[in-house]
Amino acid sequence: MSEAPQPKRSRRSRAVPFFILIAGFALFTALSGGPPPPEPQGQPASAAPTPRSAEETAQATEYLSAAIRAAGLGVITGGADVRPPLPPEFNALPRVVVRGASTNDPIGIPLVAVVFPDAASASSAAGRVAEYLVAPQTLVLVPPDARFTLRLSGSLLILFQRTPSADPDPAAAEALLVVLATLGEEIPLPR
Repeated sequence: MSEAPQPKRSRRSRAVPFFILIAGFALFTALSGGPPPPEPQGQPASAAPTPRSAEETAQATEYLSAAIRAAGLGVITGGADVRPPLPPEFNALPRVVVRGASTNDPIGIPLVAVVFPDAASASSAAGRVAEYLVAPQTLVLVPPDARFTLRLSGSLLILFQRTPSADPDPAAAEALLVVLATLGEEIPLPR
């Protein structure tokens, strides 16, 4: 028994399901609020409080940038926010983040300066920050082999966190540590 031949469908009847599909997508897009918004352009927004003046920001940025250049690294001033472990009472203080990039680490090693209103308040807070960095509740927030360097220079408290097991460029991190040893005053971390 042979099947009866199927009548040929016209070109229009073959296109109808396609047009229904397109109309459905258009209707869905219109009812759902339209297409997604475009990606934001420019610098990513930082959750960090900003320094009190543009001059203060420029000075802190240049200070950190000079240290990074002295270590032979490229300076990156934009990018994602870095939140070093700080005692809660200091989280509202402005931070300046500058990264030192190398060929092995194009994202860069973050160098963070916490900007205090004056040198006296930075000096009095430095010991508290040092104690906090080695406190048990802080150590669970960072990798087990994390090492901190804390330096005080005027109203800037400079934090450098190094994690040897995760360093993409250990030589660059070592070079930055050598340069940091020449900046300001070392704040020893309690043992």
